[in-house]
Amino acid sequence: MPAEREDVFQSVLSQVAEQFTRAFHINELKTEVTNRLVALEKRVEMEGLKVVEIEKCKNDLRKLRDEVTSRGGSRVNCSCKYNFSDDGKKVTPRRDVPTYPKYTLSQETIEALKKPTFDVWHWEHNEMLSCLEFMYHDLGLVKEFNMNPIILKRWLLAIQENYRNNPFHNFRHSFCVSQMMYGMIQLCNLQGKLTLTDLGILMTAAVCHDLDHPGYNNTYQINARTELAVRYNDISPLENHHCAVAFQILSLPECNIFANIDPEAFKKVRQ
Repeated sequence: MPAEREDVFQSVLSQVAEQFTRAFHINELKTEVTNRLVALEKRVEMEGLKVVEIEKCKNDLRKLRDEVTSRGGSRVNCSCKYNFSDDGKKVTPRRDVPTYPKYTLSQETIEALKKPTFDVWHWEHNEMLSCLEFMYHDLGLVKEFNMNPIILKRWLLAIQENYRNNPFHNFRHSFCVSQMMYGMIQLCNLQGKLTLTDLGILMTAAVCHDLDHPGYNNTYQINARTELAVRYNDISPLENHHCAVAFQILSLPECNIFANIDPEAFKKVRQ
């Protein structure tokens, strides 16, 4: 029976070889699975790091928004004092004319006001208000626009109180720009080159130019997608807001210094 034994032996060898082949395939599969697991672990680790960074950025943004809110008010997206969605809410001064004393400016101060070298740092808010009031009278704007002097005072109060206590874009900055405009009018004799209406527009634009500035520039507003940026479609959101607040104040009868001019003149002022 040698042939039969040989056949059995060959069969056993074949089975053993098949088992060995399977074992080697299993090892290869194990190696492949292990490699894939390592790759997946690395990917998960990398993605996890990205998630951590994203969460960190989100936390930083939350902190920044909280800081903006705490500085400027309770609103989350934009901490501006005036919200155009607040029906009936008006921008009015917290105090009226009686607490705004009339300062008598010395001749020395009057002459200094007309020069670009005027030092704006030595004046209190009420004194700056009186200086601005003097400029409007001195240029003949009160007479030209038939302004009620009391309304001029109230308007200036409302302007002052709608500038925030920012390190730079505050009421003193408004006064600095307005005084420089007044000084340029005097220095360049613009009274002989421009109409009184034009001079009134220049002075009023200077006074109002940074109203309710939140302290963060247009780039921040746009990148942070604030309420202002959304409202004005990323097109000069701050400048549009300053102008809008200025005309919101002028819409109040008690603060409308242009109440007595004809519609066509007002249209020019607004333009």
